[in-house]
Amino acid sequence: MSYSRTKIYWLLQLFGWATYVSVVGYFNFLSNNDLSASFWLSLGSIFLITLLISHLFRCIIIIRNLMGLPVTQLIIPIFFGSLLQALVTYFLKLIVIEKLIEGRAFSLSLNSLITGVLSWFFIYLLWSLVYFLFHYVTNYKKEEIKNLKWQAAKNEIELNRLISQLNPHFVFNSMNSIRALIDENPLLAKKAVTELSNVLRNSLLMGKKTLVPFSEELKMVEDYLSLEKMRFEEKLTIKLAINENTKNFLVPPLMIQTLVENAIKHGTSKLPKGGTVEITASVEADKLKVIIYNSGHYDEQASSETGFGLANTKQRLDLLYGKEALFSIKNEEERVKTMVLIPSK
Repeated sequence: MSYSRTKIYWLLQLFGWATYVSVVGYFNFLSNNDLSASFWLSLGSIFLITLLISHLFRCIIIIRNLMGLPVTQLIIPIFFGSLLQALVTYFLKLIVIEKLIEGRAFSLSLNSLITGVLSWFFIYLLWSLVYFLFHYVTNYKKEEIKNLKWQAAKNEIELNRLISQLNPHFVFNSMNSIRALIDENPLLAKKAVTELSNVLRNSLLMGKKTLVPFSEELKMVEDYLSLEKMRFEEKLTIKLAINENTKNFLVPPLMIQTLVENAIKHGTSKLPKGGTVEITASVEADKLKVIIYNSGHYDEQASSETGFGLANTKQRLDLLYGKEALFSIKNEEERVKTMVLIPSK
């Protein structure tokens, strides 16, 4: 048990029993109007007895590791523990207060025994319930924090795995693009290699981060589009409409680039006359809204062909934002509309 919890325990112990003794003393004073030395000694004795007995019960709880038991198995220990404390307190009160302080002879009867023990039983039962409830609440919070840390570590591992999948995937696709240029236009292929080296350098740096500014991701997308424009020339039309307010939003690295790559590879590149890729970015209700339009048709049944980039995107959004993020892809007005909604983080 940490020092802070021990300190809290003693503060509650002293305050709780002092409050109980003060209430008892107040009502005794109202009924007897007595402020003699024996009155104050009796109150002090009750305070010390209850403090000592409850603390000894706490020691038993710790030694027997009762806090590790399920709630249902605590009923019997709490019941008999409260009963034992009540009996010990009742007899100590008789000896210390009635015999030693007040100098009276024992007046023990079955009725007074039952009444006295029951009253102390309910007091110690209340103490036990408060004590166990306090520890269950604090332990639950500790366990919850532990689970959250474990989940965060698990999510980080999964995110790193997903990001590591993107880099080789991106490299292979980019190399295929350059290979197609070698026979058609060797000079343009050389220029494309230079563009690719810049893109790869940025992708490797970005792949080590969980989140990057949207401005960096956008620069990556523009470099990639420049590379693809060399390959497809007039068959690829690119349109960008980026709101300046979006630049500082944090986004998962390579996510938008992967979706743009998906739009070209499975959309415009399959059309004989080529097509258009249009990217818009805006802020909506304090969330970054990125929409990618591409010529072509999205076939939901052909998930095995286009599934990698989309599945990767869905998993990363779910791990990072849960239900706060949104991803959708659908056909709209003879083109494919891919939308990502990312909350500020």
